[in-house]
Amino acid sequence: MNTNLIDHLHGTADVEGFDGLIFRPRSDTAIWQQIYDYILELIDNGYLGAGTQLPGEVHLAGKLGVTRITLRRALQKLQQEGHLTSRKGVGVFVRSPPSAFVVRDGSRFSESLRADGKSVATNTFLLVTEPANSEAAAQLGIELGSPVITISRVRTADNQPIYISTKVFPAALLPDFETVYSRRQSVTDVFIAHGIQKYRRIETRISGGFATGHEAQLLQLTPGTPVFRTSSINENAAGDRIEWTRGCWLLTSVDFIF
Repeated sequence: MNTNLIDHLHGTADVEGFDGLIFRPRSDTAIWQQIYDYILELIDNGYLGAGTQLPGEVHLAGKLGVTRITLRRALQKLQQEGHLTSRKGVGVFVRSPPSAFVVRDGSRFSESLRADGKSVATNTFLLVTEPANSEAAAQLGIELGSPVITISRVRTADNQPIYISTKVFPAALLPDFETVYSRRQSVTDVFIAHGIQKYRRIETRISGGFATGHEAQLLQLTPGTPVFRTSSINENAAGDRIEWTRGCWLLTSVDFIF
C-alpha cells in the first residue's frame, strides 16, 4: 500500500496515492469490487482519514484505468455503507468514525453524545404548532386534535450530519415553548422554564431501515443507505408524557449505549 496518502489525511488525497492498486483477473473478483476493497482498506488503516476528500471521479477513474461507471459503483457502495459521504457540488469525503450515544434519563443531547472532541451543532428546520394526528395523540396520551408543537432538526458533529429527528410536544404543558427554544435551540431549557426539572425516558425503540430520499438529502447520504430509526417517549415526574421523538441515524455514525 502506498504511504503517500499519509500526507493527505485531512486534505485531498492525490491520485498518486492509488498506485498500490493492482487489479487481479476479472474472473477472480469484479473490478468495481476490487476498487471498493482497496478504498475500504485505505480507510480502515487510516491512510484515508476522516474528512479526507477523494480525488475527482474523472481523475481517479483515469488513474485506475477504469470507466467512471465502474468507479462509481464502488463509490456508491461505500457511500451506502456510510464510509463515504458526497457533498453536492464539492466532492466525496471520508466520514468520521462512529460516536457513542448514551441513552439515559434527563440528559441533553450534547451530554449523551460522546463525540470524541467533535463540535456538535443543531439546525432546526421546522417548528410549528398543529393539531395532533392519531399517532401523536396515542404516543402522548392526549386527545386527537389537541395542539402539539412539532420540531424537526438535524444534528451535526464537526459539520457532518449524523442524526435527524422530529419531536412532538403537548402544547398545553409548554405554552412558552417557542420563546424559550429560540434562545439556544434547547428542549431541556424549555422543560426547565416550565418547571420540569427532571424527566425520564419510558421507552426507546430501535429498528433498521434504509434512508428515504428526504432522509438521505438531510444526512448527505445516498438513498437506500442503511440507517437506524428510533422512537422514544419522555415523561415528567407526574407521569405526563411530555415528548415523543422519531429519529434517524446513519448506521455507522453511532454506537448506542443503554
